[in-house]
Amino acid sequence: MRPVLVVGATGLLGSEICRDLRGSGHPVRGLMRPGAPREDFLQRLGVELVPGDLRNVRSLEAALRGVGAVVSSATGAARRLPGDSLRSVDREGQRALVDAARRGGIRRFVYVSVSPHLPRSTPLVGIKREIETAVRGSGMAWVVVQPSPFMESWLTRRAGIDVATARAALLGSGESPVTYVSVCDVAKVTASVADPDSGVSRCHLPVGGPDALSPFDAVRIFEQESGRSFHVVHAPSSLARGMGALLTPFDPVLASNLGIAAHLAEAGDVIASDRSVWEMLRRPVTVRDHVRSAARAALTERVRVLLNGAGGRF
Repeated sequence: MRPVLVVGATGLLGSEICRDLRGSGHPVRGLMRPGAPREDFLQRLGVELVPGDLRNVRSLEAALRGVGAVVSSATGAARRLPGDSLRSVDREGQRALVDAARRGGIRRFVYVSVSPHLPRSTPLVGIKREIETAVRGSGMAWVVVQPSPFMESWLTRRAGIDVATARAALLGSGESPVTYVSVCDVAKVTASVADPDSGVSRCHLPVGGPDALSPFDAVRIFEQESGRSFHVVHAPSSLARGMGALLTPFDPVLASNLGIAAHLAEAGDVIASDRSVWEMLRRPVTVRDHVRSAARAALTERVRVLLNGAGGRF
């Protein structure tokens, strides 16, 4: 069995894809840059780590030798290393990868994109749509995975919901429904369709969570699971949209986040996943599962701080 090359293997989603592929017995090769996180984790999984960078075509050609399929979840949005950007990684790097895979005779290419409902007017989404087009025209057996917003990203303190302080800042009314999906579930689906024997091929595969819930619904679940009443404030979505437009030439990543947030606040994002997706997942992660875990982690941290403040007298 030839290995699956995972590009973006050291990222949050990519490392989970590697875990699922290894759990199914697939040999996995992970592209890794110097200083990237999760190296020890991937080595324990038995992933073959090879040096490489989407910005270095020769390294891609070397990494592709002997592989049976490619999965790419890489993005420059996190800007982990100098030179990372949406242009260098998400556009030019992904195009270089698709071209190198095609030239190398790779049979199967799985690309992780974004929800089909998001507007391509934001820089990140526009680039994702460009790469989707390149993948479709590559001649390889392709699958484009299109997930809803990740609950691990959009139902967190950085996105405005802070379980530690019981505060939430919501754009707009907070009532537009979204099928928030777990990173773990997107990884399972992606790993499943990376299998050369998968019956899923040459298609877009939207992946949503099991429940269509608004941010306001999520806050209520946070209250139930934490046992605390949240203080909720609202901000106009037009403010985020306007700021995103102004920032586009200067900070495309932040502009994309603001533009996507405004779209979610105004239109939501409900994906009705195909039956094949539910067969791959069996028991998908719910928002309540995510919230319960976050609430427990916050409680554990509060207890730790209290004990440290008491000088270990307890």
